[in-house]
Amino acid sequence: VGSLGKYKNEEDVHDVLVKNCTLIGTKNGVRIKTWPDSPPSAATNITFTNIKMENVTNPIIIDQNYCASAKSCRGNKASNVKISQVKFNNIRGTTPTECAVKMHCSPSFPCQNVQVSDINLKYVPVVPTNIVARAISECANIKVAVAGFVIPPLCK
Repeated sequence: VGSLGKYKNEEDVHDVLVKNCTLIGTKNGVRIKTWPDSPPSAATNITFTNIKMENVTNPIIIDQNYCASAKSCRGNKASNVKISQVKFNNIRGTTPTECAVKMHCSPSFPCQNVQVSDINLKYVPVVPTNIVARAISECANIKVAVAGFVIPPLCK
């Protein structure tokens, strides 16, 4: 679900279901992306379930600070897209990057009612090492409800 808030007069996005997918070698897995300084809008009732990831760079990502290039950025203004009622369920697989889950929401409209359950994402470095590699998560301006097992542990 991407590029929300890029253009004026966009419709709200709601009732999206992504299920039973396998992603192999992609840059992004399941993603919600909004532009900064966007017109007010909403993205609600979005569910990602039963997803398998193989070597996916950004397996789970909410990015409300998206900026394709310095020219396309709209200053340091926050996104005005309200994200709520999002579920990430039964997502498993591998990533070549340490940060497997990035949830960076807008300071103006923090993400609400986000539920995460039964996640198992493993960090597999491109260059193998003797050090045990563990995936991490990053979060900003979000409240997350966690159920079941969740790897990597989510910031709260």
